Amino acid sequence: MERRTKIWIGVSVGILLLATTTFFIFRARKKSGKSIKSKIPSANDYISFGTQPLDVAKKFEPLAFGKYTWAGNSGMPINIKFIDETPLFKKMADGSTYCTGFTFSVCFTCSLNRGLLEDFTDSDIKEMHKVWNQGDASRKPKLCVDAISKPISSNLKALGEEVSLEQSEANDFCQIWRTTGSGHSVILVEKIVKEGKITGIKYFSSNASVNPNTGRTGVGDNTEYFSDSGGKMIRENTYFARLKQ
Repeated sequence: MERRTKIWIGVSVGILLLATTTFFIFRARKKSGKSIKSKIPSANDYISFGTQPLDVAKKFEPLAFGKYTWAGNSGMPINIKFIDETPLFKKMADGSTYCTGFTFSVCFTCSLNRGLLEDFTDSDIKEMHKVWNQGDASRKPKLCVDAISKPISSNLKALGEEVSLEQSEANDFCQIWRTTGSGHSVILVEKIVKEGKITGIKYFSSNASVNPNTGRTGVGDNTEYFSDSGGKMIRENTYFARLKQ
């Protein structure tokens, strides 16, 4: 009887270890954001870029070989196609980009590869782009945060949720407004903390400031600080959103 009991306990422990290992492997795979197979005709054009915003943004960097240029272009490093073969938005031949065009391209690619756009139409993608870009600057709109955290139309689900500065983490999208009246659309890399206070953020985007690694404006990292910590970002008007996994 004692031998049988020991054998039974050993088998039970083995089963428990196998189940636990399987659970953590599944969680790791889910967290890694593996691209799913999509019914969207253009999906294969984007699947190799992956699902994590910062990873996608850095894969776009060589494609955005031009300078930061605000006027007269889409600001995107890639063509954006969806249902129809004709691009909804075209990249610039000179590789120029700007912040909202760059971050929209990243969000579109991540959302497509995560299966979040399966019920969208070409018109919905255009509307998402409109929300991402257009707003009265004097009102400090949330722009990309609204495009992610609110349904684009009544028959669609939101792509993610708004999070606070304290809750924000790497790969979250962010809309910045400054005391100068200017704004910026970025992807969070990390928060800058001094003596327990969040004083600024490091981010990735297409920037008007010169990238020391390339010697030109455009895509790369940058760091800014809040107006109460020596910078120009308005703390209460810096917004964050996170895509659904």
